[in-house]
Amino acid sequence: MTLEELRGRYRGRTVVCIASGPSLTEDDCELVKASEHPTTAVNLSFRRALWADMLFGMDAPFWQQYIDEVQSTFKGERWGYVRMPKEMGVIATKGALYPTGWGNSGSYAISLNVVAKPMKIVLIGYDCKYADDGKRHWHEDYPERMGNATTLSRWPYQFELVAKYARQHGVKVVNCSRSTALSCFERGDLGTELA
Repeated sequence: MTLEELRGRYRGRTVVCIASGPSLTEDDCELVKASEHPTTAVNLSFRRALWADMLFGMDAPFWQQYIDEVQSTFKGERWGYVRMPKEMGVIATKGALYPTGWGNSGSYAISLNVVAKPMKIVLIGYDCKYADDGKRHWHEDYPERMGNATTLSRWPYQFELVAKYARQHGVKVVNCSRSTALSCFERGDLGTELA
């Protein structure tokens, strides 16, 4: 698979991006699975969506830390921003797709799907804020060297950029996360948007 082969692949369809916000539930992921819409899991959210079509992990530390688990459990395509060793099977997009400044895996996963020309992208797990109990993800924290949503203050601007990018390409983005700090996307009910 190449970026060129991805272009237009989901034309006219609904696709789903599953990020790692603390509000993400197994029930939400099962609802997405039952809908059979093309799905991209972001980072460790592949653990709740082993059936997803694509996994997007932006940086080398993610792939270096989790590649063994990904290779043994996840059968979909592997996409990333940086070039990784060929045996990892990660399709790199750096320099081929994104302007600089978008800087987080969730926003890059959205823009990657915009290239596939869907009618609509549904988001879940896009909280972009810490939970009341301080949790940063639905899963355990990443190892210290990887960071744990430490650039959160920059995310609203980065998502504004990707929202503009989607609009420019005629792709509607609906945030169905149970809880979110983002205001740049239309909000929606997951069941309704998947129907």
